[in-house]
Amino acid sequence: MAVWAAAAALSSCAAPAASPAAAQTANAGRDITHIVLERDCFGCATGSVLELQRDGTAQLTVTGKARHRTQDRVSRGVVTSADFDAIARLAVAQGFFAWQDEYADATLQDGAWTTLRITRADQAKQVFSREGAGPQGLKDLQAAVLALQARIRFQPD
Repeated sequence: MAVWAAAAALSSCAAPAASPAAAQTANAGRDITHIVLERDCFGCATGSVLELQRDGTAQLTVTGKARHRTQDRVSRGVVTSADFDAIARLAVAQGFFAWQDEYADATLQDGAWTTLRITRADQAKQVFSREGAGPQGLKDLQAAVLALQARIRFQPD
């Protein structure tokens, strides 16, 4: 009886083995090193380029335009590894690397556009979207990156 109680106590303390799927999900995106979201539009006074790197570097460039007499402004901040990993995992989960390179209505030449570039290992993938075109996963990923941008404390150069 004492042996059975000891065995039961030990088995209740043992951590369950992680499933291969759980391990794969936890490691998804670990090979992503660089995430860039560029946004602009034809009539906008400025655009922006947000660069996030796995090493914690975050850079936000507000791009100026001569016709609007605006200038580029660069700010730097820090992205936490947890935040970077969350975006990287979301990109993999949404299927970013399998998406088309461009989502746009051929009849539209002006308007708001975004380019999302993600680098993993030796592969760089870029997805262009005009006026919100593209799969819902792309919109969700863009929204997640913008939400992260809002949380980063940027300091001007």
